[in-house]
Amino acid sequence: MTVTFKQYPLWSKDTRVFVDTCSLMEPTSAGFMWSYLVPTLRSYGVQPLIVAKTVVDELNRLATQRSDSKARHHAQTAKKIVRGLIDEGNAKVIGEDNDTFPDNLFQDVFTRYRLKYRLILITQDSSLAKDILSLNSSNSVNRIHGIDAFRIGYRGDPMRWTLDPSRPNGVKYYLSTSKDGFVSADSSNTVLNQRQSTRISRRVRDDRAPTRGRQTRHQVAPFKLQQRAKKLVETPVTITSIPGQGDIVKDKNDASICLDAELGRGGEGIIYETNNPKLVCKIYQRDRLKKFTLDKLNLMISREIHHRAICWPVSLAYNSRGEIVGYLMPKAKGKELQRTVFIKPLLQNTFPHWTRLHLVKLTSTILDAVAYLHSLNVLLGDINGRNFMAQDESTVFFVDCDSYQVEGFPCPVGMPPYLAPELHGKELRSIIRKEDAELFAVATLVFMILHPGKPPYSHQGGEDPLKNVQKRHFPYSRGDQGAKGVPDGPWRFIFSHLPRYMKDAFHQVFSDGDRLTVADWQELMRRYKNDLDKEYVSDDLFPTGFKQLTQEQVEKNGGKWRTCSVCSKGFGAFKDEHTTCPECFRNRRSSKNSASSARSASDKTASSTAQEGSSKNSASSARSARHTAKPRQTFFRRIFYG
Repeated sequence: MTVTFKQYPLWSKDTRVFVDTCSLMEPTSAGFMWSYLVPTLRSYGVQPLIVAKTVVDELNRLATQRSDSKARHHAQTAKKIVRGLIDEGNAKVIGEDNDTFPDNLFQDVFTRYRLKYRLILITQDSSLAKDILSLNSSNSVNRIHGIDAFRIGYRGDPMRWTLDPSRPNGVKYYLSTSKDGFVSADSSNTVLNQRQSTRISRRVRDDRAPTRGRQTRHQVAPFKLQQRAKKLVETPVTITSIPGQGDIVKDKNDASICLDAELGRGGEGIIYETNNPKLVCKIYQRDRLKKFTLDKLNLMISREIHHRAICWPVSLAYNSRGEIVGYLMPKAKGKELQRTVFIKPLLQNTFPHWTRLHLVKLTSTILDAVAYLHSLNVLLGDINGRNFMAQDESTVFFVDCDSYQVEGFPCPVGMPPYLAPELHGKELRSIIRKEDAELFAVATLVFMILHPGKPPYSHQGGEDPLKNVQKRHFPYSRGDQGAKGVPDGPWRFIFSHLPRYMKDAFHQVFSDGDRLTVADWQELMRRYKNDLDKEYVSDDLFPTGFKQLTQEQVEKNGGKWRTCSVCSKGFGAFKDEHTTCPECFRNRRSSKNSASSARSASDKTASSTAQEGSSKNSASSARSARHTAKPRQTFFRRIFYG
């Protein structure tokens, strides 16, 4: 839900920008300030950033506290950022000694001046963002100049808050678009003082687009968006001589490349190592290189995409006769997720030191590269564990890139359980997928990394992966709704130990059908990582029991700490009728279910016995009737009936 105020531009001399304490303490605050906010303020002639005195006082207090070293460090860094902004005339401190807490102050100021200025608040606090944005709804809405709220993304990018009643906290945020008018340091004509480009801000800018060499994603033109798939010409490309191991092929610059050891082979061709340690070569088998494949490769190679995670085609490969026989691509390292992370023994053997934090970092690494491809209007299409190779949690390689959906060339393949329900039964070779379908696959991949190898719709009594997706039965617990058919193994324990916001996110996708964006998942991973770093949540890779809240956590979330009426252990209760701890409650429910099953089995046995006895009695009665009807059977009657 967004309220627009077209008559009052977002950035002008009448714009006033405020910043909250939590945003200044965000690790990527420096990158945001000097890469985006300062260039934007200067480009539009906006007044300097306003830092409330009560925010400065809060930073001073946090910078000297001893109980939380991380908060102290972030506050000290934030003070340096504020000082640097003030020294360069990009910020000013306003306020009085008797000002209220920052949250109350912002609401008072925004309520008072919303009819005079276009107001912007930069905050990480969802509750404050909701309260501030709600001020746009007023009887005076026609006279309000407009109130907007942004947050700092974990890579220093601006992200917009917007009201969303369907979300538990009433708001959501997404990556800022060009409509928001932010000017980046790369595109601004303003020359920033070198002293502002501190080590932390440089690091944030470098991390924002992980690339190989000097190229950044801003230098690559996105592919065109197409609504319809091209007609795929199946005519094979003529190849009279197919090179093999030890042969020479040429690249687009006529450089000689020697084919070395075979790395693998599939239905289309063979992958070879080359004398260039950074490149491998795919050589197509006879009649397997089609005209449409060649057209697609030419389109892909027209963009020099040098991303350290993406094995994008870099050149066609030519045989000694000048015929196109394949293509060259960056060499991937590591092992497939399908054969490591997705199988518990192999995961523990391949990465024996890994904890849950490593899985979260691995997920973030993959999401960053997916976001980069999406920014170029490229969809992966065939997302599955075989197409990602991990060397460690921060080094991942995307393979099989020639199957990606690019412009009018569709991705012709897809695997359950990653295939979105709306694509089931469709001829994938003839349709252009929408990004929303890809978001289903992304969510599935995130779930299967955090629950190593287990598909989200897998459940007891389930069928094949395709039918499970169609049924949309997500078996994991949600609030008062208990789990129904969670697969045997550690999966229920893993889900139990997830933070509440992660559980809500998975239910939002797999129960409600509301798919999260890649930016949403990136922010969730950042938050999850922070909670793991602070030891707020369990770091166990495969926990062996359900999550147990501490008394402090229970009371912080509005619950009561009680003594279990069965085992006398302390537990958190969030309803008055809860008198037993979760473990005893589950044991009792399990016992009831077992007893019920036993009674049911006993009843069936008794019923079967009764039916058998009834059948025998009926047979005896029938025989008696027959004997009575026939006097010649008197002898037998005496023997059998007396």
